[in-house]
Amino acid sequence: MIIKLHDIEESISVRGTMDGSKYKRPDDVDLSFESPIEYELTVSKMGTDVHINGPIRCTLKLGCDRCLEAFSYPVSAYLDIELAPKADEAKPPELELKSEDLNLGFFEGDELELEPYVYEEVMLGVPIKALCDDACKGICPVCGRNQNTETCECGKSRGTSLAEKLQGFLKDR
Repeated sequence: MIIKLHDIEESISVRGTMDGSKYKRPDDVDLSFESPIEYELTVSKMGTDVHINGPIRCTLKLGCDRCLEAFSYPVSAYLDIELAPKADEAKPPELELKSEDLNLGFFEGDELELEPYVYEEVMLGVPIKALCDDACKGICPVCGRNQNTETCECGKSRGTSLAEKLQGFLKDR
């Protein structure tokens, strides 16, 4: 959704949905959208700066990092960003960022595209290690069975050669 900044006197409320797959990157292979991204944002103009805040919700389909099964993951995030007009300097001076600068973005022109900011906030809500359940047992390293749904005797019947070497070393002491 594109917002024309000259149409905003103080603030406006924007509600809508968007298709997240439109912004999906090639390296997001284990991610798909089960539902559209819903947002309810307030866009406020503060002088030349713009402040955007509001809740964002959607449901993703992720692959479990332990058992490789697909599962639904609800994302509920809150977008809170301040945008300033981009300076026309050829090369900006190097400055040390302060904590309040981390929530600052830049825009050009008199129009503002909201969807990339919404998508970025959803991606920040995706866990680094996606698990279908905290108690997920994963797959057996010997036979490859999903240990959440099937049992196997592979891991119980024999130890690894490294464990055997360690046991032999400890017995010799």
